[in-house]
Amino acid sequence: MKVQEIIRKIEEIAPKDLACYPEDNNGLLIGSYSADVSKVLLALDLTSDVLDEAIKLNCQLIVTHHPFIFKGLKNIRDDMEQGRLIIKGIKNNINVYCAHTNLDVVDLGVTEALRKKLEFPKGTVLHPTEKEGLSKLVVYVPKENAHDLLLVISKAGAGHIGRYSHCSFMTEGEGTFKPLEGSNPYIGKVGSIEKVQEIKLETIVPNKILSSVIKMMIKAHPYEEVAYDIIPLNNTGKVFGLGSVIELEEPIKVKELAEKVKEKLHCQGVKIFSRDLDKKISKVAICGGSGGSLIQEAKFAGCQCLITGDIDYHKGQMAVDLGLTVIDAGHYYTEVPVLEHLRELVNDKLEDVEVYVTKVNTCPYIFL
Repeated sequence: MKVQEIIRKIEEIAPKDLACYPEDNNGLLIGSYSADVSKVLLALDLTSDVLDEAIKLNCQLIVTHHPFIFKGLKNIRDDMEQGRLIIKGIKNNINVYCAHTNLDVVDLGVTEALRKKLEFPKGTVLHPTEKEGLSKLVVYVPKENAHDLLLVISKAGAGHIGRYSHCSFMTEGEGTFKPLEGSNPYIGKVGSIEKVQEIKLETIVPNKILSSVIKMMIKAHPYEEVAYDIIPLNNTGKVFGLGSVIELEEPIKVKELAEKVKEKLHCQGVKIFSRDLDKKISKVAICGGSGGSLIQEAKFAGCQCLITGDIDYHKGQMAVDLGLTVIDAGHYYTEVPVLEHLRELVNDKLEDVEVYVTKVNTCPYIFL
């Protein structure tokens, strides 16, 4: 597959336009969209060890979560680590793509991977960053073709409401048309006004896939000229955002929850910001990476505990003063589960491409 094809498949999971920070640098950072790829390596970070691993595996594409280029470069030098990585990557024909905060906020991204790793039940978004825009698609189709057309547009992504698919409303009526000279009508004759029993098929489509759904609809529709309407809607679909609020199936003590986090995430240790290790926790917030900015939101959402990483002294002190326990398992360990999760998601989408998860631990610290 081409780099561009693989990127398209990844961005079906984590659309680039959902990135929630203006300074973020998602996308293709090194390489060519037209380069051929047979092997992909997934990693949180691009380091010299990860690049060497990709070379050893003969990977042509590295997909990272963290962008290793954040700001404009003034030079590319082999005596600087960033420049050395760029030069070595180009010399070895390795492309580098990044999916950062767009992978943080989507419902199949970092938070979901962390939730599954901790074996928590499903939750709701803690900090919404965007709501999915919707339109109503209305198309007129012969009665005998309505069901088949519904199947086609549903497969393309239309008609999804919450946990339901193939949602539509069909109204039967009579359509009229007159084929003019040069037309090739599916029904009727040139020059004659025709009447036909038709179905008015209505369904919901996310705006981000509207054009592709229309293309599939037109391709599958029996008519030479397809009559359809697009109606913008004020109601919204999916909510995207950082973190999740989760109701636990059974209350658990802080100390036991911290031990579970340490065990499930395979980290060397966790920091616990709390005055009572025996306090019972029944509602938690989780956020992979740096979740210190979400402390107050977690408290206001009714959570007794926040599980995240990168909590400093002052943020931890604020949490304790608020009565919110924080378990800091580290930036790396709360995000690394997304790699295996992403591999599972893209495996079926990438034909004749092998996908590897890095074996390099890119966490920059160890506990002594």
